[in-house]
Amino acid sequence: MSSEPTVESEFLALIEANRQRILRICRVYAWTPPDQEDLYQEILFQIWRALPNLKAKAHANTWLYRVAMNTAISFVRKKQSGGRNDVPVAQEDIKNLVEQQQVEAGHNPQIDRLYDAIAKLDKVEKALVTLFLEDLSYDEMAEVLGLSASHVGVMLHRAKKKLSQLMQEEVPS
Repeated sequence: MSSEPTVESEFLALIEANRQRILRICRVYAWTPPDQEDLYQEILFQIWRALPNLKAKAHANTWLYRVAMNTAISFVRKKQSGGRNDVPVAQEDIKNLVEQQQVEAGHNPQIDRLYDAIAKLDKVEKALVTLFLEDLSYDEMAEVLGLSASHVGVMLHRAKKKLSQLMQEEVPS
């Protein structure tokens, strides 16, 4: 029996090490639990499919983020373009769904408000904030998003400022 890791064992180890990160990306880019599950499965499929392209094991997390973020953005784009026959959801329905999830899962209202505000950002801002919350460096964010590190710094500063404003708007008076 060979002690060399198989593709399957590498895949499982990579997913296990990054499961929470992937789930957070799903929460940012998909509103409902069924959509989050669909997106999670799609991300896993895309990671499995792209795994042979992973060259340097040292950059596996950055590579995984790139695959997950691109899959999430494609998922949102597909939903917005009518790639699925979704019934439009009213803003009030979304708030009710979020409140129901808070009660059922015991979520922290502050965290839920944060995700609600992140959902209002554009796709690049969402990606930047998500990667920032995962403690990636500017260089790592730049590699994931295909930008320069200095551009990441400028865009992230603007995104955080916008997010702060959105969070203040969400505070009930």
